[in-house]
Amino acid sequence: MPTLNDIAERHVVIDRRDGEYICFPDVVRAADDTLILVYNEQDKHVQPTRRVALSKTSRDNGKTWGDIVRMDSVNSHCPRVVKLADNEIIMSDASRVFFHSHDNGASWETRPVTGPRHDMLDRIIDLGDTTFLTTGHSHVGEEHPSIRQAPAEQMVYRSTDHCLTWEPLGPVATERNLVLCEASMVLLPDGRIACLMRENSFVYEPMYICLSDDKGGSWSAPTPTPLIGHRPTMGLTSDGRLLVTYRDLSPDMGTSAWVGTLDELMAGFMVQGRHENPANPTQTADGLHVKNEECSDSVVRYALRPITDPRSATATLEAEVRVDASDKNGCGLRLGTWWRMSSDSITPDGEGQEPISMEPGQFNTIRLEYAKGEVTLTINGEKRTTIEVDDDHADTRPILFGAPYPFEENSVDCTWKRVSLTVDEPSMDRQYVWNWNAEDGLPDQEALDRILELKNDRYAAPPDFGYSGWAELADGSFFCAHHIGGGQDEDYDPLHSAHVMGTWFSLKDFK
Repeated sequence: MPTLNDIAERHVVIDRRDGEYICFPDVVRAADDTLILVYNEQDKHVQPTRRVALSKTSRDNGKTWGDIVRMDSVNSHCPRVVKLADNEIIMSDASRVFFHSHDNGASWETRPVTGPRHDMLDRIIDLGDTTFLTTGHSHVGEEHPSIRQAPAEQMVYRSTDHCLTWEPLGPVATERNLVLCEASMVLLPDGRIACLMRENSFVYEPMYICLSDDKGGSWSAPTPTPLIGHRPTMGLTSDGRLLVTYRDLSPDMGTSAWVGTLDELMAGFMVQGRHENPANPTQTADGLHVKNEECSDSVVRYALRPITDPRSATATLEAEVRVDASDKNGCGLRLGTWWRMSSDSITPDGEGQEPISMEPGQFNTIRLEYAKGEVTLTINGEKRTTIEVDDDHADTRPILFGAPYPFEENSVDCTWKRVSLTVDEPSMDRQYVWNWNAEDGLPDQEALDRILELKNDRYAAPPDFGYSGWAELADGSFFCAHHIGGGQDEDYDPLHSAHVMGTWFSLKDFK
């Protein structure tokens, strides 16, 4: 994966202060090339006692920033900022107070708005006929175990009086087992609107996208994208492609960027992994060799396409693997639950489960089949056991291979020759098929080729990084403002530590 993580000259700290949770930034380039940053100052991430809206400006493409301007907003949350066709700047805010600037961010006019009842409002879209759109989400209804939370409602709003009053048009998508939220919408050149949404089940479901060809009145069924992440910020580049920055929640976490066409964004799930040590894994004549002592920086694991609805789905995960040595969390397969492997046995998680023997010193073909709340294990063509799992719970949905979680007791010496996965989802009218052989390269090579890592924060809690906004600069490069927790900092305090930084990147960096 191309990464800018350790290139110091690509990053700038914009606001970092002890005792303050600095977060939720967005940025826009004004008509005179001024960069306008909006963001929040809080005391913590979850249920803060105060939320203040702030803004800053830069006149040198983000290298230096002016003084903090404290906006007249009570209980601000995740402000968004856009430039309209007439160069007016509008900052929208979930506090139901919007701010308008006609002098490139030098001064702001406060305008209360009415109508929006949802949180995390998106950037405003100007449809060009005195009509504006935005979208926000809330959690409504009863929590159920397959998503471990109340369902999300991503509501689209329309304004015809220059963003003063808003009427709800309806939700984008209402899939039972998909928590679709934190949407980012963009007006496409052909007049359609694309809506890219976070999926919040925490089972490695990717973000999903829906399309509207009637100005947000109705939407296509949600389509899985290749990106696993939260809080996307999607827009069009000057060459007409889509650019997305987002909180990367693949097995190796941070703030990432992706660029491509609409068809490429709608191409479906893409395997993603974690292997930060360049020396592990290695490709050998026998297969993909994973070897490490117990440590946190040599973890190797891959997230495969999860089950969306285990009530009706079926799945088959098969691997040809040799385990020469493994501690408790060194090597495993996950379908329905973790199946942890040693050199001579495989053991499913669960109370009272006993090790199931397999031949040591050789490659064994492990086949796991899921249907109707049962997982059947076959080793080298011989059925060995069947276990029961909950057919309507989030814990049943993830599918992975490599080091099980958590990252301790994870020493391992194993070799993977091939892995395949088939997931049939009748409720989604979808089948997913993936086949990997070691001679093909790394299992996540496609992701390594397509995703640009802006800043890694693998040791931080996910809420503390990855909220972002970006702007294209006059020379065609990009500036991304994002908040970061700094999980490896000595003073890092989960859910209480975050600061805002900026990262410069270009399309060349994706190569």
